Amino acid sequence: MKSLKVYLADLTHDTIILVSDTVPINVGFVGSYAKKLFGHDIEVSLFKYPQTVIDAIKADPPDVLALSNYSWNSYLSERMAQLAKQVNPDIVTVQGGNNFPHEASLYRDFLIDRPHTDLYVELEGEVAFSNLIARVLAVRKGGGQVLDDPINGCVFIEPSTRLGSKPVVITGELPERLRELDAIPSPYLNGMLDHFFDGRLTPFLETNRGCPFNCSFCHTGNDYFQKTSMFSIERVIEEIEYIAPRVSGLGIANLHIADTNFGMYPRDRDICLALREAHDKYGWPSEIMATTGKNNKERVIDITGIMGKMFSVNMSTQSMNPTVLANVRRENIKLDHFAKIHEHLNKQGRATKGELILGMPGETRESFLSGVEQLTNSGISSVIIYSLMLLHGTEFKNPDYREKYGIEGRFRIVPLDFGEYDGVRVLDYEEVGVQTKEMSFDDYLYLRSFALLVEVLYNSRPFDEFFRSALSLGVSRFGMLCRIADSLENPPQDVQEVLQGFRAETKGELWDSAEELVAHYQRDKNYERLCNGDVGGNLIYKYKALSIVFAAEGWMSVLSNVCKKIASEEIEDPEAVKQEEEKIDLLSTFCRMKLAG
Repeated sequence: MKSLKVYLADLTHDTIILVSDTVPINVGFVGSYAKKLFGHDIEVSLFKYPQTVIDAIKADPPDVLALSNYSWNSYLSERMAQLAKQVNPDIVTVQGGNNFPHEASLYRDFLIDRPHTDLYVELEGEVAFSNLIARVLAVRKGGGQVLDDPINGCVFIEPSTRLGSKPVVITGELPERLRELDAIPSPYLNGMLDHFFDGRLTPFLETNRGCPFNCSFCHTGNDYFQKTSMFSIERVIEEIEYIAPRVSGLGIANLHIADTNFGMYPRDRDICLALREAHDKYGWPSEIMATTGKNNKERVIDITGIMGKMFSVNMSTQSMNPTVLANVRRENIKLDHFAKIHEHLNKQGRATKGELILGMPGETRESFLSGVEQLTNSGISSVIIYSLMLLHGTEFKNPDYREKYGIEGRFRIVPLDFGEYDGVRVLDYEEVGVQTKEMSFDDYLYLRSFALLVEVLYNSRPFDEFFRSALSLGVSRFGMLCRIADSLENPPQDVQEVLQGFRAETKGELWDSAEELVAHYQRDKNYERLCNGDVGGNLIYKYKALSIVFAAEGWMSVLSNVCKKIASEEIEDPEAVKQEEEKIDLLSTFCRMKLAG
């Protein structure tokens, strides 16, 4: 009997850019584990780019098509399942990933919305997917149907009921998590990922799984993930040594680390030493993206200090409001620790990032601004402000939780996640929180505009000389941001165009329903606007770029006027005020020359 042909795909939209540009280690793990169990009984192929899997499905249809499902590729994966069913109606299509409800009551609607996907693999996928492969192989040998009985780790709608008025959801028992992760053969070391060292994709490394925290906005807040499992340190180091020489000549500078709390465990020091050695020997990696531990920041600083400027410590606070943190079951380190951490890192020449999420339950406009103030006053290098995503697999999709806090969402395209695949337009979208009992939609719009000011004027410090001038007169960086926000009723024309464009797009990107969004962008003229970059991108970064390139003069005029007003208020001697104003004019000249290179 021929080997069972299995295609595993972790797809990315690539209409404008590669939106998800990482090596598909997730499906590599799943494929490696299945190959270990079933050997020559299965033939495994891995895919990342949409066109390559389309071509493969048409030229050599698989028996099983397995696709990752995240907010950024959910409907892209469903489109590939649809295409595969058209080519081979007998194919088994399966999706897996964290973009799936944790509550059984929500399974049905999710699966009905994806009619070309036969099954969904819950949570960690290696064991559950192998259970499915075992069933498919058994059916090939002994008859019957794949979906006749439950499959442990998988969820599906009983086929005969899918089109009826009462679809029946079949759920298998959840397998125990793999505690010894080395049971999964490394897809790097066995060569399964070699063809993804192509100069386009960034290596992805996972050293452990699980998270001891219960944050309600995060997929790993589920009790299932409470215990942390580890890959052996020897294996992780061997993977680093395998990857480094293969990507060093490809122009790839980055490394993504999948761990949810990197640097929090003592053994992470050895991993950092291995990364430092790889950097010194091969010039890779030169930048490492990872989420650091929520506590033990002193250990994180010590451990990651080995990597120097390759790595910036991320203060993932999400909110500074104790009520909000209690609502989402999170605990941050103390604020005075932030200041000490930044001071220590600043002396080492290392950057620090703080993260806040706009729209969390219990947050008010005032408390959110207070959080921004606390972070900026701690001296942190940059403050990244995200909109709250109401993700499947988190409490924010639970109707009872949403009703409790008055959470209302609207839909928008995940930035740049759209494309036309074999003649069908596909849009991947997300639901974002725009209103709660404590925060109105108008508050949301105001705070989004304030987030733009933080990104344009504070992060990356393009105009920091003006902020230093204000500091010398007793006005904090946050105080300066507030004064700027209050002075924008009649700004220079270039700044006005930036602000009006941002405000209009911030409202315009939001839709009351996913159906309205999809229908709108399926129309030719609207889809063309997506392809031209007029809409559908990351608005904060779009308008930051427009600000720096086309509106720098206007922003410097705003900053100069605010600084001069501060000087007139804080300095009594008229002659000293005049001297300060002359100095501010020189700062404008300096910033102009700095931005011009």
